[in-house]
Amino acid sequence: MPPRLLTSVAALAVALAACGDAGDGSPASPTDLAISRTEGADVPGAPGWRWVPFPDSVCTDAIPDELGRYRFGTSTTGLAVSWGPAGSRDLVVFLQGGGACWESVTCGGAAPLLDKTASAGPFGPAEFARDVFDRYPRSWLRRENLPPAIRDATVVFVPYCTGDVHGGDRVQTYPRILPGGPAPTWHHAGRANVTAFLRRLGPTFPAPRKLVVAGASGGGFGTLANYERFRARWPAARGYLVDDSAPPLVGDAIPPATRSAWYSSWNLGASLDPFCPACRSDLSAALRELARRHPADRIALVSHLADEVIRGFYGSIVVAPRPDLVPMPADEFAAELHRLGTTVLDPATPNGRWFFTAGSGHPTLDDPPAIATPSPGLAAWLELMLSDSPEWRSASD
Repeated sequence: MPPRLLTSVAALAVALAACGDAGDGSPASPTDLAISRTEGADVPGAPGWRWVPFPDSVCTDAIPDELGRYRFGTSTTGLAVSWGPAGSRDLVVFLQGGGACWESVTCGGAAPLLDKTASAGPFGPAEFARDVFDRYPRSWLRRENLPPAIRDATVVFVPYCTGDVHGGDRVQTYPRILPGGPAPTWHHAGRANVTAFLRRLGPTFPAPRKLVVAGASGGGFGTLANYERFRARWPAARGYLVDDSAPPLVGDAIPPATRSAWYSSWNLGASLDPFCPACRSDLSAALRELARRHPADRIALVSHLADEVIRGFYGSIVVAPRPDLVPMPADEFAAELHRLGTTVLDPATPNGRWFFTAGSGHPTLDDPPAIATPSPGLAAWLELMLSDSPEWRSASD
């Protein structure tokens, strides 16, 4: 073989080996390239962040017309990246929240009488700067707010515009329910987007020291749906999961019809079945199974005791006399939260802890220092977790 050709073949082999896979066994390809620090462009209005477009990603777009009804379409999105110092090997992946939708009412078919319950696209650098970075000045998206244990980490922000808690794999058109209204079509492509991102994040960060997978609301559910894939990609990292305001309540505390609709509308089983077949009847099994599979990792569940948004998520949908959501009663939700904490996480597992604060707010990671109770406060509690302190314990108001 000529020397020049031999060199090219060897370089290709090295590139392929570095790329690995997407964390789910899918093969790599020569296009799975690492993201460089100069790739993409600075995000105007979000100092320290760069936007990397992904042409193989999918957003469901929902654009309101003059009457407040939605026109549905698609676009692409990307990743926002805040690079840590060159020598840092810590990585934080933050999955954006934004509700979810699984039938005509929740997916925008009843607008303008009832708005959709899931964020949609377009989502690009302008939306990141305006709707995320500027809106949450005390969140982890400002480097000065990161816990000391991960202060030098590279932070990767994963947008959410698929309505499926980052876990779906289905294009779904829902029935028209209002005269003249839309028949909403959603590209529930959360799983495919995570796959596309992992293909490039893998070779970008070949050996993280600490891996923190965090998310709030729909992104919190996304941590449960995707954590196993992140750990498959980086098995040697020290792992941490932070599920903020997305409690997978035990058994039928989540209405069975709602849970079944998530599987049928989104094909949620594409994400959960490989590691948690029991989740079809009990979503809390995801926490139990992740804790069992990764006993050295730390898994945190954070919630308000009367979270108004999640109580609506776990409530019931009525159509007459007009479309509406009836939330789960607050006392029932608080009781189910404690049931989840005490029977599925701590003390049922050696590596899972929970932090439940009073109030109906949602979520918590938008401003951790503002959550002062229970002791020691949320910001300090997360630092105990991420610094591997033996003093990290469950707490509740």
